[in-house]
Amino acid sequence: MTFFYNINCGSPFISSHTNPLRICQVVASINEHTGGPAFAVTSLAEVLANQGICSYLFTLDYQECGQQVTASGVKLHSYHANRITRYIRGFHPLASRALGELAASELDLIHNHGLWMFPNLYARQSALKYHLPLVISTHGMLNSWSLKFNHFKKCIAWLLYESKNLSSATVFHATSFEEFLAIRSLGFKQPIAIIPNGVEVENQILKSERERLVQDFSELKDKKWLLFMSRIHPKKGLENLILTWKIISGIFDDWHLVIAGPDTLGYQKKLEILAAELCLQERVTFTGMLSAQKKKIALSNANLFVLPTYSENFGIAIAEALAYGVPVITTKGAPWEDLLTYDCGWWIENTRSQLAGALTEAMQLSDREREAMGLRGRDLVKTKYSWDSIAQQMSQVYQWIFRGYDPPNCIHF
Repeated sequence: MTFFYNINCGSPFISSHTNPLRICQVVASINEHTGGPAFAVTSLAEVLANQGICSYLFTLDYQECGQQVTASGVKLHSYHANRITRYIRGFHPLASRALGELAASELDLIHNHGLWMFPNLYARQSALKYHLPLVISTHGMLNSWSLKFNHFKKCIAWLLYESKNLSSATVFHATSFEEFLAIRSLGFKQPIAIIPNGVEVENQILKSERERLVQDFSELKDKKWLLFMSRIHPKKGLENLILTWKIISGIFDDWHLVIAGPDTLGYQKKLEILAAELCLQERVTFTGMLSAQKKKIALSNANLFVLPTYSENFGIAIAEALAYGVPVITTKGAPWEDLLTYDCGWWIENTRSQLAGALTEAMQLSDREREAMGLRGRDLVKTKYSWDSIAQQMSQVYQWIFRGYDPPNCIHF
């Protein structure tokens, strides 16, 4: 039996197995229509496995939200989300017991992703019961905008379990300095690892397959594509985007606004009504959730990417667009000052006038100028956001929790 020092309270963590470390990523869902964490968590688990960590992934399967994202080399523990589970925020007693059994016999550390769902409670309960360190990635859910959205329900969850979940963290993981500040603003004193999400940089850009998407959406033919690709959600700023597009679209009749992404809230209908009221039906296309291949085609052939968000902890959609060589316009609700530093996009205040100005400037550039910006963005992603680099930093955090040597550079107190 080996003892490890507990960063929070000075008592030892206990493990009977240390090499390789056995790490379980806990996340409410990895179904493809549920948003960025589904892809980020599975990618992290997979790359950690490639780097020699015994990697587990614990989740619920919301089958109505598409297929689960796959991760090779990872031990997947997935439990069907029944009607009660779907309506009571991931409530699943069988899954709770299963995670406890897994923690009792096979795990060295639990890494919980997200807040407000019962699997996040199960992660804390299992970690405390079996004296395992608990890493919590908040995924932007403590940012001010996110806290205000569905505020009443979150207040109840906070009182019932979420405050204790967060107080029990050994280490927090934030993807940006802004997220670090959000955690600190609530009074939590634990160490915080600032590590961005990773991005898979595709070697093949599918420009030659543009017509496959045009076959589905003929209005895209012979147009430049202004692409939004993310969840269809109020925090993404889509109403502002459509209202701004009404103002400037008449100047740029060779451009078409493409809005792609899953709609789990039924919010897209409201946006379609708004577009119709503004007589923009022929200038805006809602594609819904695109398959993996068609998503690649859309990113490969977009001329400009826009995400006028109110709040992002990282903004994986921005990084993905840059990885395909597409210049990006986003707001300061996303932590992407790199767009200015590396001259690969626009980082603006979240106002319609600023959005209109950035869109106008970007669309007035020549194709060659936008392509040069896109190449700089692609180089940025390769340098700073490769999954191998991100997983290596996370692995260093895990090792530090157990070994107790000098903290890695990503740790902030």
